[in-house]
Amino acid sequence: MDIIYQNGNIYSIDPENRRYSAVGIQDGKIAFLGNDEQARAIEAARRVDLEGATVLPGFIDSHLHMLNYAFVTGSWRMFDVGSVEAAVEEGRQRLGEKTAAGDWLYGRGWNHEKFTGEKRLLTRHDLDRISTDRPILFIRVCGHIAAVNSRGLEIVLAQAAAKNYMHQIDVENGILSEVAVKLCYDAMEPPSVERLKEMILLAQKDYACRGITSVESDNFLSLPGRDRRSIVQAYRELDAAGALTVRVREQASFATYEDMKAFIDEGHRTGQGGSHYRIGPVKLYQDGSLGARTALLNAPYEGEPDNRGLMIHTPETLHHCVDYACRHGMQMIIHAIGDAASDMVMDTYERVIAAQGLREPRLIVNHVQVVGNSLFARMAKHGILANIQPMFVASDKGVICPLVGPERAKTAYAWRSMLDSGIRCCGSSDSPVEDFDVLTGIQVAVTRDRPGENTGGWHPDQKLSVLEAVRLFTINNAYGAFEEDIKGSLELGKLADLVVLGRDPFTTDVHRIVDIPVLRTVVGGQEVFTA
Repeated sequence: MDIIYQNGNIYSIDPENRRYSAVGIQDGKIAFLGNDEQARAIEAARRVDLEGATVLPGFIDSHLHMLNYAFVTGSWRMFDVGSVEAAVEEGRQRLGEKTAAGDWLYGRGWNHEKFTGEKRLLTRHDLDRISTDRPILFIRVCGHIAAVNSRGLEIVLAQAAAKNYMHQIDVENGILSEVAVKLCYDAMEPPSVERLKEMILLAQKDYACRGITSVESDNFLSLPGRDRRSIVQAYRELDAAGALTVRVREQASFATYEDMKAFIDEGHRTGQGGSHYRIGPVKLYQDGSLGARTALLNAPYEGEPDNRGLMIHTPETLHHCVDYACRHGMQMIIHAIGDAASDMVMDTYERVIAAQGLREPRLIVNHVQVVGNSLFARMAKHGILANIQPMFVASDKGVICPLVGPERAKTAYAWRSMLDSGIRCCGSSDSPVEDFDVLTGIQVAVTRDRPGENTGGWHPDQKLSVLEAVRLFTINNAYGAFEEDIKGSLELGKLADLVVLGRDPFTTDVHRIVDIPVLRTVVGGQEVFTA
């Protein structure tokens, strides 16, 4: 045996959630599970005394933006900006800085709902007070809306593609939404393959510290240049060199049918790749976000009778995309936050499933925040997966009612109802929208409180158990990737991906799960992080 970890508290998260005190690893896979006495009888090149520490399957995040996280980390993180004036003042102080965006002054993370004073979107008039010479792009925390200054707006409008997205550009105020936000990236100098590699290595190091062994990453649309070929090349070269310490599944995101078709026609298929980088599903967006008031709703936003949000694709185009992708062996994940958007996605999925006779396609609706009455039954009937972000409750519970009203808010983030309806839920962070700390996500799923609070929970009838929350970030996410036979639980023959924790989340006060330290992260039998 290459290595045996013993004297531990090991949860398998298998169907019976069996427990052990020792686990043995050979050639990167789990070769032994049992007690300490049995472990002592096995020859091993190395033994590690866990001293009672808890072991779980390695954490998996089913939807984040790995390269955008690294890009934002190298730029101005605006998450703590507390007002319009603070954004302007700090922006002036940062004018002399170079960021990952080159000549652009780039920042992401502001949230007008948390501003003191005026709770409004930033505009070009605000940003012009910082500079009218240097282009500025400040993206809201959700990533679905942004402000540019006059110089930045001039650059955006000069692009040939801008004419197709004028309905997403508020010229007077310099506010961009959805695809129009990404037009800014086309005007920035794209990172080289070598720079992309550096960004990947930065992100994976941070993931390892949190016990994350696998991620599903939406990378193609949120970097300067939006160059998917360079992104795939960077990952594949790192994988071939054995330099990846996190398993990455690419959520291949596209804004148009033509771009998606070109990718598929080049021969890319779900599941292709090496041990640490594979092509995953095609990722599409059907609406925006609640905070930006661009999530597509069946009824108007509170106080805005003419605003029901933004439809990204017509029903015909959405069907065209899903039909083509599924006919060519691609899994699908579609962003849908509003009830109208998720209804449209389900209409399309049902139509394609029936036409193609698909069996267990594991199609996914991403976010599933505000929902209609029949959605869960329809999803369960066809085995459609829900990709949920527990941390959204901590961020949104104070603002959801003013956006959609109390009745619709009751149906939002309804995880208990999803599970009880027979829907398999996958857990994610949507980082950098939220922190990718899985233990925080587990705690919020169980308490429906912000970390540090103990209020009894927002809509407590929708709480999950600790085991259900752990499964979100382990075996459920492996299932969503068609990889439940090789990871997601600690079972003989599966990949030796595991996390060692300083305390047991099943016996810790549920409001203190976030405080549990990660002691070790193991990927394929190799320790990639040790505290």
